[in-house]
Amino acid sequence: MALNHQKPVFQHPDLMVSVSGIRGIIPTGLSPDVIFHSLMAFGSRLKGNSVVIGRDSRPSGAYIENIAIGIMLAMGKNVIRLGIVPTPTVKAVVAQSGAAGGIMISASHNPVIWNAFKFIGPGGFFTNAQDLEGLLDLVRKEDYKPFQFKPNTDVEDGTDRIQAHIDSVLARVNVSAIKRKKFTVFLDAVNGGGSFVLPELLSRLGCKVILQHCTPDGTFPRPPEPTPDALKQSSRLIKKSKADIGFALDPDADRLVVLSPKKGAISEELTLPLSFMSYLVSNSVPKKASITVNLSTSFVNDWVADSVGIPTYRSKVGEANVVAEMIHRKSVFGGEGNGGVIDPAIPSFGRDSLSGVAHILNLLALKGEDAETVIGSLPAVHMRKIAYKIAGQKTEQIYSKFRSAFSEYKEDSRDGLRLANQDSWIHIRPSNTEPILRLIGEARTKKDLESLLNKAGKIMENS
Repeated sequence: MALNHQKPVFQHPDLMVSVSGIRGIIPTGLSPDVIFHSLMAFGSRLKGNSVVIGRDSRPSGAYIENIAIGIMLAMGKNVIRLGIVPTPTVKAVVAQSGAAGGIMISASHNPVIWNAFKFIGPGGFFTNAQDLEGLLDLVRKEDYKPFQFKPNTDVEDGTDRIQAHIDSVLARVNVSAIKRKKFTVFLDAVNGGGSFVLPELLSRLGCKVILQHCTPDGTFPRPPEPTPDALKQSSRLIKKSKADIGFALDPDADRLVVLSPKKGAISEELTLPLSFMSYLVSNSVPKKASITVNLSTSFVNDWVADSVGIPTYRSKVGEANVVAEMIHRKSVFGGEGNGGVIDPAIPSFGRDSLSGVAHILNLLALKGEDAETVIGSLPAVHMRKIAYKIAGQKTEQIYSKFRSAFSEYKEDSRDGLRLANQDSWIHIRPSNTEPILRLIGEARTKKDLESLLNKAGKIMENS
């Protein structure tokens, strides 16, 4: 969103402010001023007495966590401190504890020099665009509630509450069936927020776990975004192991990529349809069921939904947008193609790698098939994601050129520009998390994808 007429501390080129969080490079973008004003504004908007705080393993995390705890205490809030955990765990604990809100300190897949606040409201839901605007308005005016220093405010060690999130995930799958399979699971947590919680989940599912990068020591031993290129080492390792399946995470463990014993890392776009298939084999599907995905997500999900006569709806990109559309549509399942699985029956009600892991193991157990067979039952994904560094003022000119070149395609302009027909689509939009323009294309065949991207590439070259 545009950030005009704002306090200068929120206008640094190393700072990104969107529904995906307030994130920046330390200490230039996410400066002490930005940290202070962000926390004061968020604390001023909280309408209850407690707040949940968690973080990933970045070296700057402890520094920001301690500031956040101090300011929340000074504003009269009790703090439930979770330590190094996945983002969905913070959301689940907010929902399960009835806390006024939560703060996840993580820049997700951004490099280790970045950090961020992901602000969570009542019920465990991320702040939406309206909430963000309200927070920014407080920053502009510096209209904060005064420090209160209430008696008996305290910091609670909330690690025991993490089990309740795991319990909620286990309640959605057939634990006995999974345990009987005695799966061996390879796990790459990039030394991030999932390093403790995911192994615990797998242990409770009776799995033997091969740990890779599960020491949250403040280093990311591979690029933090779990792309096939970033997972080359893990792909080699799983092929040499005796694992039945593997999983890889991003630093805050809300995204999940599947690794197969023969192929290594597969497309992150398959995480959601595989998880949705688990829902379908485990539940009687309501008559008016639907799923919701974002505008940049593969139509493999449509293929799975169509197989059982369920409509697929699309939302703007961003977890908060998908969740809002799921609530509006009363969708039984949803998520994003970046490996984000959303099961609305789990109190994190957002992208949750624990949910994805449990659902995919549930699918293998109930179908009685190995990972290669289940993955091979899905259509191939022919998709490519390209990032362009380009000035924001050129965006509308670029959209206009795409409209002319793809005039026969159906247009959706809710989030950037998406142009689609029955067999292919292309989506161009500014990133919520990086200063880039994203271009994503998908087609039914590899040849058609190349043709689509060649056409799009020529437009970008001339822009």
